[in-house]
Amino acid sequence: MSALEQFINDQKKKGSGISGSASFSSLDSLRNKLPTSIGGFSLLSRSETTDSQQLLVGDDSGDGQLPTSRNRKNSGWFTSSTQDESMFGMTRTQRVIAFFMCIIGAIFCFSTAAVLIPVILVSTRKFAALNTLGSVLMLLSFAFLLGPKSYLTHMASPQRRLVTVSYVSALFATLYSSLWVRNTKK
Repeated sequence: MSALEQFINDQKKKGSGISGSASFSSLDSLRNKLPTSIGGFSLLSRSETTDSQQLLVGDDSGDGQLPTSRNRKNSGWFTSSTQDESMFGMTRTQRVIAFFMCIIGAIFCFSTAAVLIPVILVSTRKFAALNTLGSVLMLLSFAFLLGPKSYLTHMASPQRRLVTVSYVSALFATLYSSLWVRNTKK
């Protein structure tokens, strides 16, 4: 035991003359050489105070919980929506039931359209109508789940705007051509 105690005492003597930040000077120099961000995403945090301040913004309770704006339990698909976002006054349970009903309807439309694939030359209009109706039901199901206002703002965000407009216009063009345009053959 005396050799172990001597080794510990030697290490304590060596460490007492050096401050904690000076012992990591090579790490600080390495950190300065690395890029701080790639494509706008921060890789290394240079200030711990800003990170902890971001977490504690709006936290007046002092109970150690994240603020409600940063808490995942208070946001998500299954949270109750505000009065502005409610779908015709539906409760959360009714919205979840409507979501599953639309999903089941979309699965039915997609599977029926898949059954029509071998005879697609004969029943092209039925296939197009069922496939498009399944896509519309899928979009509608997430509108029920998230709330119409938040779902539309999500779909109309700058990153998704062009894709949303082109997809919805393709859906309407397909429905119009498969349901309302008469067959040119008489």
